[in-house]
Amino acid sequence: MKEPLKKLLNNNQLIWCGERCAPTRRGLPTGYAALDAILPEAGWLRGALIEVISPQWGIGEIELFLPAMAAATQANKQLVWIATPYTPYPPALVSGGISLRHLLVLRPPRHQDIPWAMETVLRQRRCAMVLAWPGRLISKTVRRLQLAAEAGGGVGVLFHSEHRDSSFAATRLLLKPGKSGLQVTILKSRATRGRQTVALTLH
Repeated sequence: MKEPLKKLLNNNQLIWCGERCAPTRRGLPTGYAALDAILPEAGWLRGALIEVISPQWGIGEIELFLPAMAAATQANKQLVWIATPYTPYPPALVSGGISLRHLLVLRPPRHQDIPWAMETVLRQRRCAMVLAWPGRLISKTVRRLQLAAEAGGGVGVLFHSEHRDSSFAATRLLLKPGKSGLQVTILKSRATRGRQTVALTLH
């Protein structure tokens, strides 16, 4: 493959072309070796949206992203939570390695403001990760959020309780409680071979 074409394919997040021309950039390490081993960039894809589907909350979805969030704040990058159903417990976050001075929690007054807030923050280069609980979103909105993540270069995480057949998100995960932690199934991710499941012991 000619070098200009290879660069075009590798740098365009909207093009999927399988393992042969997958990007060589390393992702943001998840903090879980077993999960990094089956993700195409050995971590969370930078400049991309992750859609997390779970039948219930409080099963370890925050702990799943805790190592990456801690690494981001320790590198002086901003971390933003939007419309979280939880009341953040600072001592637990600090014990997990998160620098609280780099954590911003937003609670938009109207539900329809959540996607706008997420898109705005995702476009900021100094923001490493944005986590949001927006409820059901139309496909057009998800696509806008994916493009915003690409523009800013950070990682966006959408938490949903309902499974949809398709999504513009670059990565989709299905979470279930595991015997000793969390069962994570990759429903969609660039350069992976179908669904893959890994059982994690959470930090």
